[in-house]
Amino acid sequence: MAQVLSNENQLLLKTILDRKPESLKELEAATERSSRNLSRTLKTMARYGIVRMEKVRRNIRPVVEATDFTVQFGLYASSCREHDAGAVRI
Repeated sequence: MAQVLSNENQLLLKTILDRKPESLKELEAATERSSRNLSRTLKTMARYGIVRMEKVRRNIRPVVEATDFTVQFGLYASSCREHDAGAVRI
């Protein structure tokens, strides 16, 4: 998740929000990132529900779905397993 929300990708989300590109080509020009890099990053973000890829005519348009994030995690030591049977491991 940290890679998905890296500084570079946060800037990408802001660019999409500000410029509202109509295609990946437009976004490529605005960010100076390669189409391959953008495509891979946006697909990953789409799997997390951060962006949606919308087909408009012959273009794919990225749309930001999430702008605020809360990340929650916990560390679970295996030695504590016996003492905390109620903990859920994911």
